[in-house]
Amino acid sequence: MRNRRKKLAENIPLEKQHLDDIFNETGFNSKNLSIRETNRLATIINNKHNIEFVRMEMGIPNIPTSDIAKEAEKEAIDKGFQGFYPPFDGIPELKKAGCEFAKAFLDLDLENKHVIPTCGSLQGGYISQALAGNMIKGKKTILYLDPTFPVTRYQAKFLGLEAIGIDLYDYRGEKLINEIKKHVLNGQIGGILWSSPNNPSWSCLNDFELKEIADICDTNEILAIEDLAYIGMDFRKDYSVPFSEPFIPTIGKYGKNWITLISASKAFSFPGPRCAIAIISPHINEKKYTNLKKFCDREQFGHAFSLGGLYVTTSGTSHTAQYGLAKMLKAATSGEFNFIEITSEYGRRAEKVKEIFLKYGFEQVYKKDMDETVGNGFYLTMSYPGYGGNDLMLELLRYGISTITLKSTGSVRHEGLRVCISFIGLDEMPTLENKLQKFMEDHK
Repeated sequence: MRNRRKKLAENIPLEKQHLDDIFNETGFNSKNLSIRETNRLATIINNKHNIEFVRMEMGIPNIPTSDIAKEAEKEAIDKGFQGFYPPFDGIPELKKAGCEFAKAFLDLDLENKHVIPTCGSLQGGYISQALAGNMIKGKKTILYLDPTFPVTRYQAKFLGLEAIGIDLYDYRGEKLINEIKKHVLNGQIGGILWSSPNNPSWSCLNDFELKEIADICDTNEILAIEDLAYIGMDFRKDYSVPFSEPFIPTIGKYGKNWITLISASKAFSFPGPRCAIAIISPHINEKKYTNLKKFCDREQFGHAFSLGGLYVTTSGTSHTAQYGLAKMLKAATSGEFNFIEITSEYGRRAEKVKEIFLKYGFEQVYKKDMDETVGNGFYLTMSYPGYGGNDLMLELLRYGISTITLKSTGSVRHEGLRVCISFIGLDEMPTLENKLQKFMEDHK
């Protein structure tokens, strides 16, 4: 092991000219790299220059899928369901399991019609933003509570919507609510979108903030879009016991105009099938909007989501995968499947990775969540004295570490990087430490 680590140290850093040559060959813009381009660069550097990479750029789950899902989907395949189109608004089993799960972990009372399977939370977010920007004439702007998943903003751009943001680094509590109210005054905000835990700061909106945002949205006819892609993964509290407090905080407890997106990718380690659920507020599900009739030929919001959005994009979600997710949700609700205990592995990895970064001179950018220390989860945010985020990202590439900039997530903290810890096992910690130690020695 020592010899291997010594060899790695001899390989790094990559000569700057070699990195420049790769940019010339690929045509990538070094000042505006996408996540996929960063991933591709790391692969090229690895192949051409024999530099092993610690991959931290992509938020990809890395915990094996539960046998519960495998067996349920296999059973569905054996029954031949892959030979039939799924109901465009979801199989009854998943809709029912989604309702029961929402009651068990969010304390929400729903009917089956309020749960709609989507092709990942991204599709749910895409349709939600499309409707938010077209419910009321003139309200074509989505307000993001930043930082956020970069693709979410790309969706708004693709839909022809405007996007503005409020950074959670600077605004929390009463200050956040007042800033939202300022933006709402112009009458152009159609939707407010956030993730909690936040990707990538890992801060979480509290009940006061959720209640106030709900009131703003209900009063001003704005759609609240709550992305719970990392549901239950604030490991500072134990949300693992169904039908028991504490329940996972949600806008659904306070408002009427909301959609909550629940992804199976991270919390349930089920990313391959692209299967998620969107929970539509019982109130807004029935509400009618004249402008939606013009936009997608459906006046009632719930119909606009399923018939106007889901049906015309993918006509439903993987038939057999829905059985896998339904079985996991049902098992979680019964207490048979503790998905939060399983995903807490990410928290343990993050704690160790953070310790290594801080040891070698890095600083955590988003380190406070109101008056608490931010939790350890799927992401960390790091900076290095004297470096801007883009230059730091490029410099770390030379040492075999791939990340993305906080700027690309909409953050105002342009000095920082988003660091995903999912692919760093305990066996890779020495490799990461070796690289960061070398980085610090070279940048004193």
